[in-house]
Amino acid sequence: MHKEMLINLDKNETRVAILESKRVTQLYFERKNKKSLVGNIYMGKVKNILPSLNAAFVDIDEDKNAFLYINEVGLDMDIDAGEDIPKKIQYVLKQNQMVMVQVTKDPMKTKGARLTTFISIPGRYIVLAPFNTGIGISRKLNDRERENLKNLTEDLRSQDYGLIVRTAAREIDKNKLKKDFKQLIKKWNYIKKKASNPNKPKLIFSEHSLIIKLMRDVFSEEFDSIYVDKKVIKREIIKYLNSIGVRFGNIVLYHGKEDLFEAFNVNEVIESALERRVWLKSGGFIVIDYGEAMTSIDVNTGKYTSSKSSAQTILRTNLEAAVTITSQLRLRDIGGIIVIDFIDMASGKDRNKVFNRFMQCLENDRTKTEILQFSKFGLMEMTRKNVSDGILGTMCKTCSCCEGSGYVKSEETITLEVERKIRKLARESNAKGFLIRLNTAIASLVIGPGGKNLKHLENITKRYIDIQGDHKLPINSFVIAAEGSVSDVKEAARPFKAGDILDLLVEEPYLYNKNDAISRVNGFVVQIIEGGKHVGQRLKVEIKSVSRTSAIAEICGKDK
Repeated sequence: MHKEMLINLDKNETRVAILESKRVTQLYFERKNKKSLVGNIYMGKVKNILPSLNAAFVDIDEDKNAFLYINEVGLDMDIDAGEDIPKKIQYVLKQNQMVMVQVTKDPMKTKGARLTTFISIPGRYIVLAPFNTGIGISRKLNDRERENLKNLTEDLRSQDYGLIVRTAAREIDKNKLKKDFKQLIKKWNYIKKKASNPNKPKLIFSEHSLIIKLMRDVFSEEFDSIYVDKKVIKREIIKYLNSIGVRFGNIVLYHGKEDLFEAFNVNEVIESALERRVWLKSGGFIVIDYGEAMTSIDVNTGKYTSSKSSAQTILRTNLEAAVTITSQLRLRDIGGIIVIDFIDMASGKDRNKVFNRFMQCLENDRTKTEILQFSKFGLMEMTRKNVSDGILGTMCKTCSCCEGSGYVKSEETITLEVERKIRKLARESNAKGFLIRLNTAIASLVIGPGGKNLKHLENITKRYIDIQGDHKLPINSFVIAAEGSVSDVKEAARPFKAGDILDLLVEEPYLYNKNDAISRVNGFVVQIIEGGKHVGQRLKVEIKSVSRTSAIAEICGKDK
């Protein structure tokens, strides 16, 4: 399998794409003003103890207090040897206590970062766990490799530190392993020195940049090439690889006319990863919906038709969907609880085929997952470790109109609500007239054909009502621009008066006289005499007369 890494560096953002057989499988983003906290080590101060949750909030000198659960607290912290302490947060930590913690999960939405006191310092081949004991070996290695690496690692340990040997250590010699271990010990000594005598919360160790983290954790001998678009990135990568004893000669500095991501069609993939619907090659599709508690994925046959039986059509669609879903989980970095609604299959044999295909495709996913068999309702439930906001949380924000629900009120609903607000306003105010500004689409519905609806509102409220449309306003806006006497409202409603000279864009021909044209000013329609031949141009015009919702103007002398 041909494997490539693309690294695009801009002033405010770093983007990385992993390609497998020319297909984008993973995306990573790091923004200047929103860097990941995962891996950072802090001296934090315990702010609140929450016995009911068996957890504590810890001030780590970031925007929000972080969350520390009892299972992430080493029970030997500040506790006398042999003392029998129940596993309750109030017996292990106390308010204002200083504690060394590491971020395991970035802040998301309203929640602060997740913490642990079990510090781990990752290297290329080894992870140092200063507060743990024992040796762990990657389960992706075979028994012979695991035994060999365990023996090598035992020889390294000069103190009772915990060590985890990573998959990247598969074929390395003892010297490289020893060098990695020494670098980790050096880092740990630096961290201990910075953590001594703390008097306030502070960052004591910052995780590497995104690029170096990927070189350490993701890069392997399986990669054929790395494309970068800045010399500084190439130098940074070469320096890091040299420090860990890795020689890789295919780091390509891209000089193309197009943007690096554009040249490899990555930008197109990024845009599609933000869409709700993903089409399958067969004509079926999946729909991905993000919820507060979980992500749901629905599989549909869509346009897919086949001369074969319906059971075979469903099986083929579900098998294709299993591949696409696992790919989308990695691409979008979807985490938390995920529920997948495959098309109903009557055969248990078919369900097993889909489940096995799904499990097979997940083998390429480095993120920890747990999957349950199909439920009696035909749903597949799974969890995927949630570390970051994913592509959606990184690139998007909650819609200000629908507030994340995905729905807004229809124009008809908003129009009815506006009419009710006007009637309520008339009941509660002593003013004789009102000037109300609405979104243009809603204003036209409230006014109605020939002003019929507005006249009806005036009749039942016994008030003078002037409606102005503004396309810049949100569709649900209701702005009382003026209220008072009828003459006051009329004066406030007019954006100009007879005799004013205006510079206007001639927008379109006048419907009832093609020799004339119209322009719009703050919801007013201005009929420009003899303006039909000037559509698309800007002209100086003189207002000749002004009515309630429109005006008539003539072109000034030199523009005729």
